[in-house]
Amino acid sequence: MRGRLKWAAAAGLLGAFFLLAFNLDALAWLDTPVYAAVSGLHGPGMTRFFQVMTQAVHPAVLAVLSAVLIRLLHDRHYTAPILMNLGLSVLLNLGLKSLFARPRPADVVRMVEATGYSFPSGHAMAAMTFYGFAIYLVCKSALPRRARRAVCALLGALIALVCLSRVYLGAHYASDVLGGLMASGAYLIVFTSFVTTYFRDERSLARGEAVKGGSLLSSFAHAFDGVITGLRAERNMIVHFGAMVVVVVFGVILHISAAEWIVCVMLFALVMALELVNTAVETAVDLCTDAYDPRAKIAKDTAAGAVLVAAVGAAIIGCVIFLPKLLQIVRAEFL
Repeated sequence: MRGRLKWAAAAGLLGAFFLLAFNLDALAWLDTPVYAAVSGLHGPGMTRFFQVMTQAVHPAVLAVLSAVLIRLLHDRHYTAPILMNLGLSVLLNLGLKSLFARPRPADVVRMVEATGYSFPSGHAMAAMTFYGFAIYLVCKSALPRRARRAVCALLGALIALVCLSRVYLGAHYASDVLGGLMASGAYLIVFTSFVTTYFRDERSLARGEAVKGGSLLSSFAHAFDGVITGLRAERNMIVHFGAMVVVVVFGVILHISAAEWIVCVMLFALVMALELVNTAVETAVDLCTDAYDPRAKIAKDTAAGAVLVAAVGAAIIGCVIFLPKLLQIVRAEFL
């Protein structure tokens, strides 16, 4: 019953999001009075407070907090999901913003620089997906019940303050924030269910062992299991995945072009695929012999070398794409 309610809630949030999204021009009844009420709080101290609150979901802050979470949890089940959540939430927001292309509020007092489209609010989505996932992790932790409740309440308050800051600072309509919460709420239900099933409980999508001549769906299921197993068990896979998330975050911050995104995605796929092949080679060799054999060493070393060559090449191409943009920002700031 709980599972059905969970999926019903996800479907309801998604339906409400699209209902809101396809009626953006008719939402003045919501946006105008909410901004009028929030703008009544304007003052130097309150402005500084909300300027700090809105930075709680800056990509650099979330990247650092992700590293802290991984370190504190020290649980291989959640390392990949923490990084995955960070990257997926960014890409989801970019996709939705491009789909609806709503301009930023024009008739408000703008207190922060805000570029790009307005709906749904990226800050609201980032707050809900990141701190909401942190709430999930706290609920699954071994902390005492009172401590869990206190931490979850603090994280919930932080989400609310980030959302309120976007309206207060004039960066978003109230409907942008509401839409962001709806979309990220639906995403979070799906994502946490995925993490619980395939990372925490380590279930398999494929049923039984792989057999020759199996169905196409079965082949995809076994392939999916292979990717998840690599993310759960291989430290180097986590390192590559973390590097991919960092590139995605900086790609969003630095506004890289479509061609540059295509190059980055191809490199992500190449490095990750070779790491999976390396894992397969190492496992196959270990199955064949427990004793030291120079030929087994050659097989393992060359497979690892293939990953290294691809990773070094990807790093060089990354420098070519990102360094000029970073240097341009540095010159603008200091010169």
